Amino acid sequence: MAEGAGALVRPLPVRGVLTLGRGSDTWFRAASSVVVASAIPDAALLASGRLDLALYTSAGSLVALYAHNRPYATRGRTLARVALLMLASLAVALGTAALTGDVAVRVAVAALLAAGHKLVCDATRIGPPANVIFTFVAASCAFVPQRLADVPFHLALALAGAVIAWLVCMAPALVRRRDEPAPLAAAGATAARPRGMWAVLAALRPGSPLLPIATRVGASAAAAGWLTMLLGVGRPYWAIVTAAAIFQANLVLTWRRALQRVLGNLLGLALFTALLPVIGAGPAALLLVALAAQFAAEATMARNYWLGSVFVTPMALSMVEFAGHRPAHELVGQRWLDTCAGAAVGLLGCVLITNRRAAGRVHGALERLQAALAELQSHAGAELDPDAELDPDAQPHGVLHERITHALAELREAVQVAEGEWWLRSLPAERVEQAQRDGQRALAALAGLAERPRLDREVA
Repeated sequence: MAEGAGALVRPLPVRGVLTLGRGSDTWFRAASSVVVASAIPDAALLASGRLDLALYTSAGSLVALYAHNRPYATRGRTLARVALLMLASLAVALGTAALTGDVAVRVAVAALLAAGHKLVCDATRIGPPANVIFTFVAASCAFVPQRLADVPFHLALALAGAVIAWLVCMAPALVRRRDEPAPLAAAGATAARPRGMWAVLAALRPGSPLLPIATRVGASAAAAGWLTMLLGVGRPYWAIVTAAAIFQANLVLTWRRALQRVLGNLLGLALFTALLPVIGAGPAALLLVALAAQFAAEATMARNYWLGSVFVTPMALSMVEFAGHRPAHELVGQRWLDTCAGAAVGLLGCVLITNRRAAGRVHGALERLQAALAELQSHAGAELDPDAELDPDAQPHGVLHERITHALAELREAVQVAEGEWWLRSLPAERVEQAQRDGQRALAALAGLAERPRLDREVA
């Protein structure tokens, strides 16, 4: 970062985009949970000869992908909110599919839902896989043939799948009754903004830094869907999902995700094509392919998005195949066209719809951090260092510790977002670095103060 008021044009990186990382320590929880949650209702539908309804139960079962890094009490509430958002999105998508056959209108509704999913998930920090799953379910179901009279039944199936997913994810509490502490990474990631409806309302206010990102998603998803529609794709849901999925906090991250998505989808389509003889063996084989791909996607996604996408693609295509078989050449060809169009239009939208509030968010975060430090200093009456003589009864130390922690997390995130924009006013580098040092010193002082009563008791 450099001081000044000029604009900087930042190059888009390629190095390291495809490098495989270490992976997630909790991947097995999500992978096993979603497979079990999906297998229970899908096996029942297979036994009854109605695997064509598995798309709807699977929509609810995907709730099992969320909140595995949270304590049980918080996990239960988060999963319930995820289920409500999933069912509400599904209701809009199915209602649209039943009320209109106009592809352009369906694209518009799916794009609006995609923008809403991005806004809600970013505002509440719901965690991986965030908005992509909601958008995939809503966009795909918006193009599935539907009768209005069947919508309540299909929603009931999705609700049943969500209930099963909730029970599966909460089942470990029967063995480990104590809540598991959230990992430090997850706790830090959620520090800057509250988990509920207040966060969503705050994200909708004028000047919110999340609005430009949601606008990018909605506009690009609509443009991608309409473009592939004009190119002859009858169900352009994959273009909408691709455009929505590649959007990250800034252009640099979006560029990386677009490259990963295109490569992963290309290899995934090749894998799906290779699996077509197996899928053609019957409904049971189709179900097994979907479940295996689901497990593999969760096992590999954290290592790199492109590798996870290799398995997400056959999983998603298999789920859509539940609702009705389509010729393989048509399915694969259209999905590849959707992928390229969605990624290209998404990147274009990210360039054209600039997030000029990014730099302003940095300044706002600086002001909030400095205000919290000033409050601490006024209570302390001394320099902010670990040896400062602070009166334990003169200030709410826990509240100040939380405020400063939140402000530091918000400042770090704001800087990361702003640095990845392709057009950017120069950021106040020296102020940011100094504020971060002051914040860390303040936290050290408060931590030392919190230890004094315990040390005094030990000495006594």
